[in-house]
Amino acid sequence: RYEVLKQCWGIIPAGPRSMLISEIETLCRDAGVVPGQEPLDSQIDSAFGASIPTAMVEDYERGHRVHEPLDDRAVRDSFLRFFCSVLGGYERFLVVPDADYMISGNDWFDSQKFLAAASQDRAPYLGSLVTTQIFQSFIQRRTEASDVHCLLFDECL
Repeated sequence: RYEVLKQCWGIIPAGPRSMLISEIETLCRDAGVVPGQEPLDSQIDSAFGASIPTAMVEDYERGHRVHEPLDDRAVRDSFLRFFCSVLGGYERFLVVPDADYMISGNDWFDSQKFLAAASQDRAPYLGSLVTTQIFQSFIQRRTEASDVHCLLFDECL
């Protein structure tokens, strides 16, 4: 299993990967999350919180830095920036479907030209990405219905 993870890690473009990791590490550090730590809210039963004397909580807080919770919106924004940096220019390879002829989702995006135009460090990752069902779904939603999330992504590019 480790070998599979290592291979996957190796095809993610180094620049965007480093940027993403740096942002996520900063968010985790700011939230007091350390590598390998289980989420604190999964370890504390709320019934026990009601029975802890206030003086004990205050003593604990004085001795420890109180952290903000992990900001899930900031995590999403980090991944948005990652995908924007990796997929920038994808819209040039969209194929607008003909109203008289329904074509498959695979034909709504010219992945061969997209991959040919990709830089050498990004091509292995993009080659894997464009074959996924989630990417095909994204292209279909982007082409058919002008999904508001897809439009947001395009605006961020």
